[in-house]
Amino acid sequence: MVLTSSIHSVQEAAWKLLKGLRPQRIDLSRIHYVRQADIDQLNNQQSLIELLPQLGLNNEGLDEFPLFLHQYCGKGLFIWQFPVQFAAYLAFLGHLKVNSYLELGIRHGGSYVATVEILDRFNPLEFAIGIDIIPCPSMTEYAQLNSRSRFFCINSQSPAFLDLLHQITPVDLVFIDSHHEESQCRREFSLLSPVSNMIAFHDIANISCPGIAVIWNEIKRSPEWTCYEFVDQYPGNGPFMGIGLMIKNNRIIT
Repeated sequence: MVLTSSIHSVQEAAWKLLKGLRPQRIDLSRIHYVRQADIDQLNNQQSLIELLPQLGLNNEGLDEFPLFLHQYCGKGLFIWQFPVQFAAYLAFLGHLKVNSYLELGIRHGGSYVATVEILDRFNPLEFAIGIDIIPCPSMTEYAQLNSRSRFFCINSQSPAFLDLLHQITPVDLVFIDSHHEESQCRREFSLLSPVSNMIAFHDIANISCPGIAVIWNEIKRSPEWTCYEFVDQYPGNGPFMGIGLMIKNNRIIT
């Protein structure tokens, strides 16, 4: 009981800190790079590696990014991903005909918007939903540009989140990138795995997030899922970030 209470206190402190953060308003005009791109460009990993910096990268945790990418940081969509990983992941998704999307933990919203825009080019989404515990000012504007996108400012550990899941599930693809702590990530996975065909985790290779790697390595041993990793690194530091994608074996891959 003492241990459980201690864990709960740590989570409450972390959520309080997160609620005090203020996301940047992102430059949604950059989505024209995706909407005007040839579909072959979006299917090609190397072309996506070159495109993603043009969309704009985040400047938080700048030391994680190689110097040659710094000129793209703090601009555009503020995407908090390594292009070398994100491009491989998105190109792979293009072959899966994703029909609905949910992202937990969207921060400024840039990675969410980029994913939705690219998925939509491959196969029109029925809906896309972003969730974060902190407000995301650009999501109202993005909903005007994409009427199938909705944002909910709720805690994924709350009854409100459970109510939302009952309304929207099943979901074809979920991306979990919320509070990078093992117990919360484990609970999110346990809630979403029965009602999702595919689930992706961020930071499976991040030296700062060992709890995510613990869960990911457990899932890789499960006979229920086929797992893929997108963990290429830039030389000189890390490892950082990393995306793991699991696909239910009964989901037909076309």
